[in-house]
Amino acid sequence: MSKETIQGFLKNRVLQRFALGADAASQEEVNSNVHKGIMIRGTNLWVLIFAIFIASLGLNTNSTAVIIGAMLISPLMGPIIGMGYSMGVYDFTLLKESLRNFLIMIVVSLITSAVFFTLPLISSTQSELLARTQPTTYDILIALFGGLAGMVAQTRKDRTGTVIPGVAIATALMPPLCTVGYGLATFQFRFMLGALYLFTINSIFIALASFIVTRVMKFKMIGELEPQKLKKLKSAMVLIIILVTLPSILIAVSIIQRSSFDANYRHFVDEAFNYDNTFVVESSAEYNPGRRKQSVIEVRLFGEPLSENVINNIRSQMSSVYHLPKVDLLVRQSNQEGGGIAISALQSNYSEMLTEKNRQISHLQEQLSSIRMADTLAVGNMTRELGIFVPELSDMSLSRHISYNTEGAPTDTVYLCILSFKEGTEPDIDLIRHWLTNRTGTSNIRIMAE
Repeated sequence: MSKETIQGFLKNRVLQRFALGADAASQEEVNSNVHKGIMIRGTNLWVLIFAIFIASLGLNTNSTAVIIGAMLISPLMGPIIGMGYSMGVYDFTLLKESLRNFLIMIVVSLITSAVFFTLPLISSTQSELLARTQPTTYDILIALFGGLAGMVAQTRKDRTGTVIPGVAIATALMPPLCTVGYGLATFQFRFMLGALYLFTINSIFIALASFIVTRVMKFKMIGELEPQKLKKLKSAMVLIIILVTLPSILIAVSIIQRSSFDANYRHFVDEAFNYDNTFVVESSAEYNPGRRKQSVIEVRLFGEPLSENVINNIRSQMSSVYHLPKVDLLVRQSNQEGGGIAISALQSNYSEMLTEKNRQISHLQEQLSSIRMADTLAVGNMTRELGIFVPELSDMSLSRHISYNTEGAPTDTVYLCILSFKEGTEPDIDLIRHWLTNRTGTSNIRIMAE
């Protein structure tokens, strides 16, 4: 194939599949949809309040399903998409309107959620609240790609699909605002700062994604901007993105380092203290990423004490083998004064072991009762009984067999009955089968006659 043929194939067959112009709406239609989305009065305002109450209830009850329901009906994305679109087409009137409505939505949301969390409903900080206090770079990527999908959906002729609701769930604008309201109501400012930062990240990168799609679609500029002011606008956008992104990168790096430390710590305790007569009763780790204070791993042992040489050898392997540099190891043994072996922890471990053993025994007993062998049915008595009905019978054996398929998996359980008869006799096999079915309680019987 020639170079021109390959280029034509790529252009006609491949690139056309990714083209956005085929089902694109007109700019007038997109502009109208964006204007409708930024409005915050009447129905939209009440829907926002109800959505905030629903999301707050979901955070209170730790219900992910309820939180997702709140995000589906939330109108928060409208003004954010409006900001990105208005910057893309230089419509500064729309930008001001979007910013004003966005701020109104934030104020209403914070007041509503703060009022909810002042009610005596919440008893403790749930995991769904905690999940909104440590944004990372992953949240930036989610907001960016979610915003791209949302704005692409806004520019389509048919907007009845599932893209926009899916974006509302993925970007999660509502829960961080509710968490900020929780921080206000309970005066826990660490919740406020983390959740507000997450909401800021989502908002900025959804707006950035909308701006990018607007430029890619090459919409006509509504306003005009001097080259010098345009340069300042772009510089301001880049600066804001950098300032917002940097803290999330640091948080992400910190979380990755902590996760790596936890994994290495568990592997170290499980493998380095694996001795026949010495057991780890409990262990704990204190992670300190700073240089001023070392991280500490504390292990409590029970059983045959380890010598100091063995412990020093374990310490020497922490950095090279278990990737735990600059970590102090504290070993407490039962023979040491003040060893502090936690009897309650030891009892708890034994209790867990006994519970697991009892569960296994119960499971095995259930299996045993369900596959009870046929010889518990007193085959000798059954042979004498059958001999009364069938005088031709000489002897009988009855045993249980398991059938397997070609993959080696058990498929069925059958009873195999082998019968011997006196020479020159023709017994009634159907009568014997009927009698065995009534006697054993199962119809899955195979009879072999000799």
